[in-house]
Amino acid sequence: MNKGGESMLAASLFKEVFYQSRIPQLVMTLDETKVMVNPAFKQFIGYKDETWQWNSLKVFSHPEDYEVDMKFLQEVIEGQRREYQMEKRFITRAGELRTGDLHVSLIQDQGVSYVLGQVIDITEKKEIEAKKQKSDEKYRLLAENSSDIINLHEPDGMYIYLSPSIQSLGFSPDELVGSHPYDIIHPDDQTKIEELLSSLNEENNVIQATYRARTNSGEYSWFESVLKAIIDPESGETTNVVSVSRNIDERLLVEEHIKKSEKLAVIGQMAAAVAHEIRNPLTPIKGFLQLCDDKKQYNEDYLQIVVKEINRMEEIITDFLYLAKPQEIIKKPLNINELLNEVVTIVENGVGNKNGTITIQPFEQKGTVLGCSNGLKQVFFNIIQNAIDAIGQHGRIEIETNSEQNMYVIMVKDDGEGISSEVFRHLGEPFYSTKEKGTGLGLLISHKIIENHNGKITYESQKGTGTIVKICLPVQNCGAH
Repeated sequence: MNKGGESMLAASLFKEVFYQSRIPQLVMTLDETKVMVNPAFKQFIGYKDETWQWNSLKVFSHPEDYEVDMKFLQEVIEGQRREYQMEKRFITRAGELRTGDLHVSLIQDQGVSYVLGQVIDITEKKEIEAKKQKSDEKYRLLAENSSDIINLHEPDGMYIYLSPSIQSLGFSPDELVGSHPYDIIHPDDQTKIEELLSSLNEENNVIQATYRARTNSGEYSWFESVLKAIIDPESGETTNVVSVSRNIDERLLVEEHIKKSEKLAVIGQMAAAVAHEIRNPLTPIKGFLQLCDDKKQYNEDYLQIVVKEINRMEEIITDFLYLAKPQEIIKKPLNINELLNEVVTIVENGVGNKNGTITIQPFEQKGTVLGCSNGLKQVFFNIIQNAIDAIGQHGRIEIETNSEQNMYVIMVKDDGEGISSEVFRHLGEPFYSTKEKGTGLGLLISHKIIENHNGKITYESQKGTGTIVKICLPVQNCGAH
């Protein structure tokens, strides 16, 4: 093929590439008198072939961008540059704005200079960026105007960003960027924070911590922080940590005042209850002693009543003393089933008086239960005695032991009247009792003892269906069951 043929082929090929390209393109002379655009360009600015009429670049250019475009184009014409690239806003036929990444270069054909313009439509990309920027701006405003301290950390805790509210500690954000929270956290609290940070993972990606932080003046304040791990969905690794912290000094002061007020209220209630409970047995003691004094003679019946009431006073005082200052528990390995048998032997007469039955269905105790035998016997006695009081004639009490996970479980079931919802709400409260001479301290003390054994007591009951009391005690070295 000769050179003429090659030129014709090249021109034809260029024309087909130009018109079939999906990239909007424009070729024009330097004076804009001759212009050729491809269908993709017409579609980009909202025109069809039959409606297209060329006027000038200015018609479909945003005024601000047109000035910049013309400045660069003039530099091309004057030979100061051969090409340029810019983001340019175009005005479509419908008056809408579209953004393009415009690349303009100078081309030559048989000694004539032309300008080739190619546009990559980035309208959607710019809209997404604008929305993201608007969203980022909202978060920035939230962070910069929040009284809480909002921080971004590296996985090891190092500060990347601190919101301006860090100034409440006397530091500027830039002052702490690149440092570690340990630089301002109280030394005694650092180990706890380190353990919490190491526990952040895909399953446990939110934690809460309370600690003391140092102000710029060297004083310490109490802070509460919520930390959230940002997890890479592919690797499952922590890429960053976000923390939101607030000063809780004032809240702690308020809570302390509330606690003191509650203590004073409890002391007042306790004092009133002590006076009331002690006065009750004092009345018959005083009365019978006066009778003995009046008659000037000894009466064995009177003496028995006086001794009985004195014993009752002693029991009440003992209960109050336990609540006021619980005894230190010396924990030893215990056989729970043996303790239950001892207590059942003590209460059998009470069950017999009602012609009732009490049975024990023991489960082999695997592992060690550590505790105080006297304390737990007092709990079992209180619970079983309550069951005896609840059953009627020929009633039944069943005691079962079992293992659940790492707990040894004792269940005391009775077929008594059950507990109404009103009474159920007050179980374990001091000074509340359904018994004529009860102080309500038995269950309260039982709860206290079980709590000191790291266990728990729960109740199941409905009026007319009996009651189940469930006591759970932790087991050491417990194997699978």
